This record gives sequence, structure tokens and C-alpha cells, in this order.
Amino acid sequence: MRSVRTAEHALRLANPASSTTAPSYVCRTCRAQAARQFHTSRPVLADEPWHKRMSNYFFGSKESRRADADREEKNKQRIQELADRGGSTQAEKKVDKFGRELDVAAIVDPSVNKQYVQSTTWDGLERIGSEQWVRERADQGEQYVGFLPWKRVQLDAAQWQMLLHHVTVEALTLQKAGRDVEQVCWPRVGSAANWEATRNARLQASVDGGVTVHFATPEDERTILASIPTTLPQTATQDQETLLNEVTNAVEGNLAEGDDIGNGKLPPAWMDLSLHEPALKMALLKRTLQLTSHRLSDHALSTSPTLGDLWSHYATPTVPKKLAHTKPLQKLGTNPQIPNVTVHPRRQTPIDREKSVGRWKVIEEELVQRGLPVTGTRFRGAKVEVLKRGREVRIS
Repeated sequence: MRSVRTAEHALRLANPASSTTAPSYVCRTCRAQAARQFHTSRPVLADEPWHKRMSNYFFGSKESRRADADREEKNKQRIQELADRGGSTQAEKKVDKFGRELDVAAIVDPSVNKQYVQSTTWDGLERIGSEQWVRERADQGEQYVGFLPWKRVQLDAAQWQMLLHHVTVEALTLQKAGRDVEQVCWPRVGSAANWEATRNARLQASVDGGVTVHFATPEDERTILASIPTTLPQTATQDQETLLNEVTNAVEGNLAEGDDIGNGKLPPAWMDLSLHEPALKMALLKRTLQLTSHRLSDHALSTSPTLGDLWSHYATPTVPKKLAHTKPLQKLGTNPQIPNVTVHPRRQTPIDREKSVGRWKVIEEELVQRGLPVTGTRFRGAKVEVLKRGREVRIS
């Protein structure tokens, strides 16, 4: 039962004489006043009187005054220790209960440190939450370096063959030495020029269906292995300039004698190599992604059993965003056998057609003289005031 109904019932019981003559209705004001005085919870006495709680709030309790006295005594002891050390202001090293080493600033007392000058302004004092405080802490922390280049590297079909040859030779060299092929993505040591060694290497299919690499000299193989570290340094990063430099040098020049680069449409013979090892295929994809920022879909990855299939997916040009940029339309516009066909980069409007025959200047001049709109909004009276839903709206 609600407290208001209980109070109403209590009022009726308190006045039994008038219960027979007075109406059963109790006004809202009386019910509200009775509800304020009625409590369903049991009264609980406070631990301290009200005047004592207010005294502790304004003047402090015995415990707080005792803590202040202890703190003042410790400060006096530290000042005395400072005087015994000759007024040294070097920070102290302390270890907390969690084993962390903390730097505690030394106390500077004017009575001990005679060269200390007390400040009279707030200048130079660190302000927590200020713009300078936020800016100084924004640069802290670990600086992350992206795995991919910021922009995609655009390569043609022949350059993709050169790059895949370079990456494959590096990965197979690591596999031949018994190392993890994933190390092909690690930063290179110093100013390594692996493309000079990989360019003279030849790829051949092995008897067991794998791929083998043959170098012109043993020095080339040692150069590649020495340029890739065996352990990844914690601070090793590859900046964008280094990755772009490797791609640029890897796609220049020619391959070794006997490794043709094909005709740009079909993969050469050395690309007809089976990639039956998932680790090797994944290492090639990661290194190519790291160098060029080109991704392959899962469908393209699963339907690429050979190196030539990977090359066909990489070398396929991207779909142009506009129809006029497609190669068939570009060839159609430059075909001398059909000179009456023109390919425009955008949609042709009636104004463009009038401009092509030289009538637009005359039409524009006549429209301006008659005070008519030229293109809809570029004449003097085009921007007018209209009424919309009873309100005046200015079109601008």
C-alpha cells in the first residue's frame, strides 16, 4: 500500500468522531503533508551528532589533524637530511611496494639552499590539461610504421614479371638455406642491393614438382643470405623510401640469359612453376603486398596454382572508373578508319554540341540581350525569392 493511502487511513482513525459526518475524501494538501511525516523505514541514529560532523568538515577531525602533524614532522626530517647532504637538489631513487623505481624530487628549502629564489608568478609552471601539456604527451609512446606503402605502385606486365622473379629468388634462397621463408619480409641489413644478385639467378622446376634456383656465382647466393638478418631486431623498420627504391631497381634491367620475359601477354616458361607449398605462396604474396600495396582476393589466391597465374592476376589492369577511359573506347577514338567517331571524356550536353559547330557564342549573346537565362542560373534575375510553406526562402 502506498504511503499516501496509509496516511489517509491514519487521519481517519485519528478523528473517529467526525468519521460519520465528514466525507471520506481527504484533500491532496493534507495527504502530502501526512506523507512527508510518515516513513516506512526504521529510524537509524547517526554515528555522530550533526554539530560534530559540521565541526569535522570545517576544522578537521582528530585523525586528519594527526596525519597533518605526522606529515609536517616527516618534512622537517627531510629538510634536516637535505642540510646534512649539503643542500643537494638531485632527485632521489625510491622503490615502491610493486618493485617500480620512482624518481622523487628533492625538497628545496630557502634556509638550506641559499641560491634558491622563490617565484612570485605562475610563469613556467606545468599546467595539467593545457594545450602544451597535451601536445608534449601526444608524441610519446610507440611510433607505429605501416606494413604497406601509402600509395600503390603502378607496374606494367613486364615489370611485374621482373618483380615476381626478384621476390621468388629471395624466398627460394631462404628455403634452400633451411630458413623460414617468412623472413623475406624482414628489413634488409644496411644498403643491400639484392636485385643485382637475383637478376642473374635462374628458376627451374625440380623433379619433385617444386622450384629450384640456380645462381651464376656462389657469391650472389651469399649476398642475398647476408642481407636478410637471421633474427628480427626490435627497432627494425622499413621506411617507404627503402621499399620504393627496391621496387624501382628490381624492375629495371634484364634477366639472366635464357630467362625470357615473354611477350607481355603470356607468362614466360620459367613462370610455369607449381606453388604447391602454402608457406611459399603466402611469403610471395606478403612480400609483393609489402612492396607494391597490391592485394589479391581469396578467389584469385585459391585459383593460382602456378607463378604464372599469380602474374596474370597482378598484371591485369584495374577496371577504369569511367567508360571513356577503357581501352576499347580509346582505340575506337584513335582509329583512322572511322574518323567520324569521337570519344569524349564526359557526357555531351546540347551546349557542347552547339560549341562544336561554333553557334554557341551567337546563342549566348542573343540570350543575354533578351534578358533570358543562359544556362539556368547565370543571368541577373535567375536567383529570385520564392515562398515555401508560408516562409520566405532566398535561393542563393
